[in-house]
Amino acid sequence: MKSDMIDESDEELLKNGFTLNNHFDFNIEVGSLSIKTESQAKNFGKDKGEYVIINSPNVHLLGKDCKNYTKTLLIKNLKKFLNVSGKILVVGLGNPSLTADSLGDKVVKKLYVTSFIKNFKKNITDVCAIVPDVYSKTGIKTIELIDAVCKKIKPSTVIIIDSLGTYNEIRLACSFQISNSGIIPGGALYQGNEQISKESIGVDCVVIGVPLMLVNKEPKTPLTDVLCPKNIDEHVVTCANIISEALNDIFHRKTKIVHNIFE
Repeated sequence: MKSDMIDESDEELLKNGFTLNNHFDFNIEVGSLSIKTESQAKNFGKDKGEYVIINSPNVHLLGKDCKNYTKTLLIKNLKKFLNVSGKILVVGLGNPSLTADSLGDKVVKKLYVTSFIKNFKKNITDVCAIVPDVYSKTGIKTIELIDAVCKKIKPSTVIIIDSLGTYNEIRLACSFQISNSGIIPGGALYQGNEQISKESIGVDCVVIGVPLMLVNKEPKTPLTDVLCPKNIDEHVVTCANIISEALNDIFHRKTKIVHNIFE
């Protein structure tokens, strides 16, 4: 098992470019890292791309103001990755039946999907969404589903939401990682799945993840070494709300008709 969090990589990676800014309210930290070359990617065991992490340790403790501030920072950093001029496809990865793996599904359910009104209302960001579920339920690999949808609807950007794994229990449900490097579904738990990225599906990919599973660096068995916070139900809903509200704000903040329809 391995952590999905870029700032839990080896010390050499963190010494070579990882920057951390902790001058934010509510003890929030924002870190960033750019892996630009194949040599760096190989040496550090991470994929090329830009990474941003927002650590908000008190997001479940300090109430609405902390949640809103975390969302504001998420919006600010997401805007560096997103181009909303074309069709946007949001993909909620994971297993909706397992709470710790249901982040993607919960975000999609709270998203303002607007493709169905795009044809008769101008100046609306064209947003569509899918929840592929997991291979063991569908018999179809996630990358195959996403690739097929992309070939049909031709989005300009794919936004992927997923639960992540972490080595550190204090990170659970209170860190938000953004990257454009792609993602391997279930990559923290087992190997074998294909990476979903611009290289594999031909579309720009932005990944938003939250660590919701504690993984052991040296597990005895996969089933006994994956842990979740005891308030997992509440925490997943909070994180899903923050992400969905951030995306809805970026896509539709200036479009009153969208808010009137969905609220």
